This record gives sequence, C-alpha cells and structure tokens, in this order.
Amino acid sequence: MQNEIYATSEFDYLLYLPENYDAKRKYPLLVFLHGAGECGDDLSVLKCHSIPKIFDGDVSYEAVVISPQCKSGMTWSSNPEKVFAFIKAMIGKYSIDENAVSITGISMGGFGTWQIIMDYPSLFAAAAPICSGGMAWRADVIKNLPIRIYHGEIDNVVDVFYSKDMHRALKEHDAVDATLFLYPNVGHDVGNIAYEQTDLIDWLISKRKNK
Repeated sequence: MQNEIYATSEFDYLLYLPENYDAKRKYPLLVFLHGAGECGDDLSVLKCHSIPKIFDGDVSYEAVVISPQCKSGMTWSSNPEKVFAFIKAMIGKYSIDENAVSITGISMGGFGTWQIIMDYPSLFAAAAPICSGGMAWRADVIKNLPIRIYHGEIDNVVDVFYSKDMHRALKEHDAVDATLFLYPNVGHDVGNIAYEQTDLIDWLISKRKNK
C-alpha cells in the first residue's frame, strides 16, 4: 500500500501499511523524520526523496512506516516529548510489535533522531541518524542500541565532524552495535544512497529489542 495521508492534533503524517495488513498480526514500525526543507503543511513534499519517496513506489515490506511532518518554525529536536507521544499513539492505533520500533531521519530529522533516542532509549530497537549530530556527552544512554550512522565526507550543510564525534563517543562507551558509514565525494544528499543503495531499511525493520 502506498503512502496515505492522515492527521493528528500534533502531526500530519504519511502512512504505509503492508499490502495484506492484518490487525491480528504485529508488525515492525519504522518512523522517518524529514529534514528542514520539508516543514509546513503540505505532506506531498515529503515524497520527493528518502523513505517517503521509496514507500510511495512499488515496494513490499512487512512493516508499518510512518513519516510525520513538522509544522513551519518547528524542529524535531525542540519537541522530543511530542514526537514520543506521537509514536506511542501510533503504536496504539496500528498493530505494532513494541519490541520492533525503529527510527531514522536526515539532516534536521537526523538531529531529531539522536535527540529522541537519547531521551527515550527504551522505546527503540534500532536507529539510523543521517548527515546529522547529537549530544556526544550523552552517548552512554544509547550504548546498547543498534545504531547506523551515515554521512557524506564533503557535506557542506552539516559537517561530517558531527557524525564522527557521535561515533567516537559511542565507541568510548563500548557501544554494542554502532557503525559509521562515510561516503567520499558525497555531500548532504547521502540519505538517497543510504536508503536506496544499502540494506538499511531491511536492517532497521529486522531489529528487535533484547535480541
């Protein structure tokens, strides 16, 4: 099923359900946080690239995929409690395996991903922040969470230092599964490579907590 548009009091969002969605089953949930350029009240702009674009095409995944939209003037990082409440509401609304909730985001959405997993680490089974950074001094709270980090080495929007610094901090805290993927001669659009040319989506939806 392609992306369909839904609304809540906090966020409008795009929803992907498996073709034969069965409310009696429990599905992994993948949450995607977009970048600053897609803020507003027009959900169609989310479909221009990354996860929403992929899931608006001819794909077949046994997972629920939700892409909320930030209102203009808002950022994910400044509203982690609203993002948390939204995700919990989605878990209650759809047939979700609470041990299989993963999150990913690009640029502003990557910063938001770092923020939300640090504030609510027990909610997630895996995360993939892309071309972004977080609070390296808090890396210990997510050292047990599987994390993949992606960045283009010639990114002139968000310096690659930020991803390197997060990876360094995780390793210093003996993170169980933290991998940094750097792409030479790639700029800020590294998300297209990560989602379309690697196994990242399959990796995210395959993860389960405590397994």
